[in-house]
Amino acid sequence: MKKILIPILIALGVSGCDAGKLDITDLNQDQKDQLGQIASDYLIQHPEFLIKASEKLNQQKKAEMAQHSTETAKAMVKQLTQDEKTPFIGPKDAKVSVIEFFDYQCVFCAKITPIVNQLIQDNSDVKFVFKETPIFAQRWESSLYAAKMGQWIFEQKGSEAYASYHDNLFATGKNEGKLTKEDIDKQAQSAGVQVADFKMSELKADGINENFQLFSELGFQGTPALIVMPTSNPSIENIKIIGGFDPEGLKAAIAAIKKNIS
Repeated sequence: MKKILIPILIALGVSGCDAGKLDITDLNQDQKDQLGQIASDYLIQHPEFLIKASEKLNQQKKAEMAQHSTETAKAMVKQLTQDEKTPFIGPKDAKVSVIEFFDYQCVFCAKITPIVNQLIQDNSDVKFVFKETPIFAQRWESSLYAAKMGQWIFEQKGSEAYASYHDNLFATGKNEGKLTKEDIDKQAQSAGVQVADFKMSELKADGINENFQLFSELGFQGTPALIVMPTSNPSIENIKIIGGFDPEGLKAAIAAIKKNIS
């Protein structure tokens, strides 16, 4: 923009304008009005400058948000990696944790599930933590029902039963409003619980509210949202935030953190 304004100012008769300086403090009101109109017309004719400015602003915002998320994750490491109410798969005392915020109605959460499962197989020394975060609960009631059922299954039967329920529910291929209570009950029954004993209103250790609080404080706006970090005593440098569907980014983050703390 500076390169655009300098010749305009020279044309308006403003002194002190060259390739090294841009001083508009001495403009009179008429010059300011002319400058504004000329600049406006120029940008309309050359929208690529607005596009570039918008892209740069978005990049800055993403960088700021990533920094905020990283600093928050560092401060909340215990809630993220060591909350006993939260379902997990892998060693309880693993040095590295992968934390996933997800919703069973989220299509990209469904797409990343088989990838996460493969990473679990390939990284038996990593703890995978599953934060049930039903962001679509206001739109689809089954979103909250599925999340609470998952929490209850983990509470009743532990990691193996939870993994069966979690994976099989996503494997139905039903999301974005298609998942039903019947689908959920069927997979819960297959995981080894008596669905008739499940009472949503009586579920004590669901952790859903805590998950939403973390999700909000981390600055996340959608699912899936993943964090790869040391299970204890992380630094800003060894926390990786993976926003959205990014299989290669997730795989690389796990490898980098494992190498960093080995």
